[in-house]
Amino acid sequence: MIKQFMRGVALTVLYQMLTMTQSGAATLQESVDEINSALPALHPITWSAPAEKVKVVVFIDNQCIYCSYVVKNVKKYNDAGITMSFLTVAPDAIKDEVIGDMARVWCSNDPKNSLSKAMAGFLPDNDSTPECVKVVQDQNTLAVRMGVEAMPTMVVMSSPPAVVLGSVKPEIILKSVR
Repeated sequence: MIKQFMRGVALTVLYQMLTMTQSGAATLQESVDEINSALPALHPITWSAPAEKVKVVVFIDNQCIYCSYVVKNVKKYNDAGITMSFLTVAPDAIKDEVIGDMARVWCSNDPKNSLSKAMAGFLPDNDSTPECVKVVQDQNTLAVRMGVEAMPTMVVMSSPPAVVLGSVKPEIILKSVR
């Protein structure tokens, strides 16, 4: 049973990597380059590692339980040397709801705290602005263009880059860069 599960996970990761490389960019490295160039305008919510070994861009939605585990454990990732930058991806079935919720997070006075609370089911009390909605929509547009279909999707921004799916331990991410 566990072998079948792990084989399924491996196939999902392989599929995700193929999807990202076929999303208009010729290679995974080109996809990473596109993410890097778009990142400043997308205003990711970032927790920086004090002794950074690698940067990871994590595509999440606030209704994804596995995404909430990643955000809840961001300190463990940082302590392991992983800087985490979060962007929104909105599944089609709940797209408007996720974009509205996450725009409130991005518009809050303390986006890190708001993201942590939103991932635990407590959205901020503030309203969003059209500018925040546009930022979150742009994040989702990038995720769709990159072929992100499973959450969380972690793009390891090293050379060579890697894609890791799910709520994995920091050690798994660090192994992907060796």
